[in-house]
Amino acid sequence: MRDWTRLVQERLARVKLPAGVKEEVVAELAAHLEEIAEEARLRGFAEEAAAQLALQEVDDWRVLAAEICRARKEGNGMNNRTKSLWLPGMVNLIVAPGVLMILQKLGVQPRVVWVGKMAMVFYLPWLITLPLFGALGAWLAKRADGSTWYRLAAGLAPALAMLGTFALILPLDFALGRPHLSGFPWFYFALTLLVWVGLPAGALMLGALPFVTAQGQHEPNA
Repeated sequence: MRDWTRLVQERLARVKLPAGVKEEVVAELAAHLEEIAEEARLRGFAEEAAAQLALQEVDDWRVLAAEICRARKEGNGMNNRTKSLWLPGMVNLIVAPGVLMILQKLGVQPRVVWVGKMAMVFYLPWLITLPLFGALGAWLAKRADGSTWYRLAAGLAPALAMLGTFALILPLDFALGRPHLSGFPWFYFALTLLVWVGLPAGALMLGALPFVTAQGQHEPNA
């Protein structure tokens, strides 16, 4: 009986495929050709004739391998994005604010800095823990073979979510009746943005950076 796996490996020996994909493509093609040959034998073809019939299914091995890879990427794109971006980001987004809530429940007092008539609140113990959460998000994304951008986004998820919240404040404020841009407290808005987005983002980045810059399993060396 013909060894279809070996035959496909020989035909694809010079076809360049991403690391970790070639074995799967070989196995899929070998199974497909073996199935065609088996069907032909059941219809009365001799073994060699059935094998030739199966081989006729492939006009261009390079094109076929590329099509299989493309189909696999399209089929797995959302799943990979979920594993390497959304899930790590959600874990980080739940854990980091959760720790802040626990600190507040435990009675940890924030440091208050007055800027004019506005009190700026700093939860220093929480800020100190944020590098751990940045590392957690980026590490989970890296473990799922996430790209550099996915790891960065997962590591900075709490700060990005807060930035999105602040991005809604301006249109809502004006939609609710503020008549002029000049009446908006831009200075205090910027300070609040710094406290709740800028500083957390910097702390998260400290932890995430080693995993953001590290090469993933399937990333080529520079």
